[in-house]
Amino acid sequence: MNKDLRTTITGYIGSLMGAFLFVIAINVIIVPHQLYSGTLTGVAQVIESVLTTLTPLTMPQNINLTGIILLLLNIPLLIMVLRVTNRNFPVKSIINVIFMTLSMSFVPIPDAPIIYDPLAAAIAGGALAGFGAGFTLRSGGSGGGSDLIGVYASVKYPNFTVGKVALIISVFVYGYSMFRYDLNTVIYSALFTFVYAFALDHTHYQNIKTSALIFTTSPDAVRKVIDLLGRGATCWEGKGAFSGQYTYIFTTVISKYETPNLKRIVTEADPSAFIIINNKVDVIGHFIKKL
Repeated sequence: MNKDLRTTITGYIGSLMGAFLFVIAINVIIVPHQLYSGTLTGVAQVIESVLTTLTPLTMPQNINLTGIILLLLNIPLLIMVLRVTNRNFPVKSIINVIFMTLSMSFVPIPDAPIIYDPLAAAIAGGALAGFGAGFTLRSGGSGGGSDLIGVYASVKYPNFTVGKVALIISVFVYGYSMFRYDLNTVIYSALFTFVYAFALDHTHYQNIKTSALIFTTSPDAVRKVIDLLGRGATCWEGKGAFSGQYTYIFTTVISKYETPNLKRIVTEADPSAFIIINNKVDVIGHFIKKL
């Protein structure tokens, strides 16, 4: 199988797996405790609650209307994100949103919580949902909702992460929760969102900037990094203190997600290259976030 095709298929599978983990966290762990997600999923939960309590609308038992509402909310967001990302991202996101809509509608909600303690449920659900959403983003897609808003904002505004969007939206969701339920529900829901945002930002490697210092005798390695990764680099000549051999030295800043590709590109051009990776660096100035 062609390497690029294999990478594409792996990306789609990973994206769907992450979306399914998110759905499991919401339907199986969070909803039975009547907790709310501080993301656009939470907004969809609020709309569903209003529709089912203030209108004569009824739904079959164990069927979640949240997924359908989330699909409708995602349509304008997908159009917005299409303007700032590569073409594969919206395609994967559309597939994920449809997949999540079907999964949320048909993955059964337990009659009784499978994790009895709401504190443990909030932590476990937040970790699983955050990992799922982050893994979807790492695979080049999105589960929609606040992920799309966060991706758009992170591309437009430096140092803005996808997880922060969940915290902002949560203010609206938890305001409703406090009015509709009680303070305990709000506290456990807020804890869920905090754990979710933390897990998402630490799984979504595009938020982590990495610097690389590369020593190579091949000038092609520098050019390939610029051409294939689309990153700038600063280059100078050096000399080995022991060998006395002249070498090219160049440094660049990439996202942690791009690190494996950088290693592969450099070692293919020069198998004897020496690479130093410095994780999680602060960058001031123009740095293009890629998805």
